[in-house]
Amino acid sequence: MIPRLPILATIPRSGTWFLRYAVAFLAHLDRGGRIDNRLTGRIIGDPHGPPFDFSRLSGGPLFYVRGTMPVDLLFVGHTVCPGFAREALTHPWWPRTSFHVRGYDYLHEGFDYACTPVDLAPYPHAPLRVSTLERDARKGRAARIALVYRNPIDQAASYYWYCQNHRDSTYNSIGGRPLSGMSFGDYLFGHALPSYAKQLISYQHMALHHPTLVRLFSYEGLMRAPVRGMTAILDHLDGTSRDRPSLRDAVRLAQRDHLKAVERTLGRSLDGTRRDDCGHMRHRFVRSADRQHAASLRGQAIETLEWLGIDTALLEWPEVEQQAAHAA
Repeated sequence: MIPRLPILATIPRSGTWFLRYAVAFLAHLDRGGRIDNRLTGRIIGDPHGPPFDFSRLSGGPLFYVRGTMPVDLLFVGHTVCPGFAREALTHPWWPRTSFHVRGYDYLHEGFDYACTPVDLAPYPHAPLRVSTLERDARKGRAARIALVYRNPIDQAASYYWYCQNHRDSTYNSIGGRPLSGMSFGDYLFGHALPSYAKQLISYQHMALHHPTLVRLFSYEGLMRAPVRGMTAILDHLDGTSRDRPSLRDAVRLAQRDHLKAVERTLGRSLDGTRRDDCGHMRHRFVRSADRQHAASLRGQAIETLEWLGIDTALLEWPEVEQQAAHAA
């Protein structure tokens, strides 16, 4: 079994693939590999090192980080915070509320954890004992945990777009109804916000009770200063500050424009779930159109989240504030 497993969790559509590629690129470069920049043609790393093999990156959730972190494996994905299970019962709405789609809670969705997929490792799977993760986190003695979360309206707008263009009907429809026929407001309040709150409150609670163990990082802050943000996240997960000379290059390679160039080279979306004419990264003009709803939905969204127990002071609303300023 994995002795200690740091967890880098995200709420869906909150920088997950940026984080996965930043971690994967950093680990590859730290192990003497090379990566060809698909935009500039520049070779990053050792020109004679092994090239980065994109076919070996399927989304984890476990990533081989030997040589980059003081452990072999790191979890990067979506899950409810380990250690929260008992506390969840004190929130009556929590056990009655289902995630609107699978994928929010990898560690509790009944996978074969004895064969948990590992990316970029010399082996394809590793055994994972969820009960041990739960017990150790509850007692405050697990490996460190970080959550990257996004303001809920932008998160919902991005996931609304992502699910509509998914190949799998589990994602592109709700209750047999195509998501493309559902208004964004109905999706936000009927499905997205309850799922968002169910995941976020687990980290909010654990960070309050075990602040050294669990930290929350905003997606907006990470995107404003990605190198500084990744440094803070990795320092927290490591439990110490350390020099990471390849991090700046890894972060640059994990940026949206370069990953879109990677998709064009691969001829598919990064996770293989998208329609052929729709990549994994969202188009900027679609994002701009969705944000027109933000100013009018903000107040009701905050009310809903506060009723569910979310500390809304954690949330950043930069795009909403920009919309309001333009309206004024």
